[in-house]
Amino acid sequence: MNVGSHQAQVESDRRHTPPPASIPSSTQTSLGAFLGGKAASLGNRLSDFFTEQRLSIRTAGRQPVSAPDAVPYSTFAYWSIQRVLDRLQLTPDDVFVDLGCGRGRVVCCAALRAARKIIGVDIDPDLCQQARQNAARLRGRRTPVEILNVPAQDCDYSECTVMFMFNPFGRQTVTSVAAAIIDSIQRKPRSVRFGYVNPRHDEVFRDSGAFEQFDRWTPPPWSRLKFDVSFWRSLPRE
Repeated sequence: MNVGSHQAQVESDRRHTPPPASIPSSTQTSLGAFLGGKAASLGNRLSDFFTEQRLSIRTAGRQPVSAPDAVPYSTFAYWSIQRVLDRLQLTPDDVFVDLGCGRGRVVCCAALRAARKIIGVDIDPDLCQQARQNAARLRGRRTPVEILNVPAQDCDYSECTVMFMFNPFGRQTVTSVAAAIIDSIQRKPRSVRFGYVNPRHDEVFRDSGAFEQFDRWTPPPWSRLKFDVSFWRSLPRE
């Protein structure tokens, strides 16, 4: 074969060789979201670990709750808790209630802020005892903490002005709790606002006619916020 023929064959092969396979843009986006989500989760875990060391409390882990309609105890990242508390704008006159407080992570975070009182409510006596121990050990506490071992639907909400829920129970209990809060507002008129994390039963508050949603967060896959959060406030009485 002469040189000219060889060069022609090379050019022909080059023209008919398929280009290297590229990664579809949708796959690149999915991969980026996956890696971003993993990085955010790792950031939350590291932040949670060091925050617990700094505050001298132990709230991590999961724990089943032996009660009808209850959801097992689990945690919401400290970074996200602080964002929710910022949005709720606690004041020195507020009484803050965490429904389904578990080991007291949110209660302890709220107690670092200036308020009149911080209350944790949980039906599980062991979780309540752990919450009390964490509140007693908490470094930097600014507000008194009280932990109540009672069913949320039986709690006295007459003092409450700000609340927090991290999907602590099912629709039946949420409905009973909403009714108890509405009753307390009717007996003692005041403004009440709350944040509902992983809000599985938003419709209870929406359909009650007593609350309006004033904000909602829906996190992208790579966010450090891992759950939707809805924010509600009581409607003024006519």
